[in-house]
Amino acid sequence: MRESLRAQPLRILLIEDNPGDVSLLREMFSTERPGSFELMHLPQLGMAMNYLARGGVDIVLLDLDLDLDLGLPHAAGLDTVRRVRRLAPHVPLIVLTDQEDDAAVVEAMLEGAQDYLVKGQIENRALPRALRHAIERFRLLTKAALTNMELERRVKEKDILLGEIHHRVKNSLQVVSSLLSLESARIADSSVIEMLQSTQNRVRSMALIHQTLYQSKDFGSVDFHAFLESFVPTLIQSYSIHPGQISLSIHIAEVRLPIDLAVPCGLIVNELISNALKHAFPDGRKGCVGIEFVHEADGYATLSVSDDGVGIAEEMDFANAETLGIQLVYLLAGQLGGRVSIQRSMPTRFLLRFPLRLIEQGNDAGGNGVPEQFHLFCARGLRN
Repeated sequence: MRESLRAQPLRILLIEDNPGDVSLLREMFSTERPGSFELMHLPQLGMAMNYLARGGVDIVLLDLDLDLDLGLPHAAGLDTVRRVRRLAPHVPLIVLTDQEDDAAVVEAMLEGAQDYLVKGQIENRALPRALRHAIERFRLLTKAALTNMELERRVKEKDILLGEIHHRVKNSLQVVSSLLSLESARIADSSVIEMLQSTQNRVRSMALIHQTLYQSKDFGSVDFHAFLESFVPTLIQSYSIHPGQISLSIHIAEVRLPIDLAVPCGLIVNELISNALKHAFPDGRKGCVGIEFVHEADGYATLSVSDDGVGIAEEMDFANAETLGIQLVYLLAGQLGGRVSIQRSMPTRFLLRFPLRLIEQGNDAGGNGVPEQFHLFCARGLRN
């Protein structure tokens, strides 16, 4: 098989209008082994283009200074190169020129020529070698281009798949949220309704993160500011707060968090704001809830949720709290590798400091950004 391939002559199309140059080039090829090259010479560009369109050409030798009177009416050197490249993009091209430093040569290379040869400086052995090298470079470049195209295709398919996954996860979580809402409407016990509402807000938080990812088309990170701008007002409305009673202040620079950080941070914000809405503003008291996120220079971040409500009693021990929301805050803070500090009044502030890095351990194998400990915690709560 290899011998039969070697026996095939290299088919060359020479587009040259100078008979002297044609004779010189034929003489150079005559020194090669018989049958190594098959040279087709055409002096007119129109004839050459028709021949090239039929196929069967391995490489093109093109005179960059082709006489316009013998070529197409408006064929200039660079335009000729472009025409050849458009007609036969899969055929390597070498340009022949009279000047080594001609700017047109540089332009021709940028237009897709594989090499150039200065007519008066071609040695007998240089031309066949240049042809073979040009073909080999062209094949390598073509192979690399095809590989890049295949990689781009696979990346595009992966992005489409990830987008569909986030879209379906968001839809599934919204279904769960709707079911919780329907269930709440059938229950008269206010404490049970409150529990279902809290769970619904947690589910809504995770659903919105997946929606933010899907809409942004950046499946590696979440625009956390956009998430909070959309989620927190909805959360406040879910507690039937009278319009104008609670104002909202969000101070977050443009920051994108990987989903492994965004989901725990979103759940923490949900729990802390819910806690403030339940306890900080009794009897219709007006106030403000603030959220801040600061990216520190040492690679850490601080997430702060504050309110100017009634404050927190000194005897309340949050580290050993029995309420699900506060337990969840400390659990997720630990999952993030962070620490929670509390300012009890003027204003009341929960501050979480954690490293801005991907969580390397404890991630949910499903890749939805929900920590494994969160699933175990919820399962334990259901069993209890």
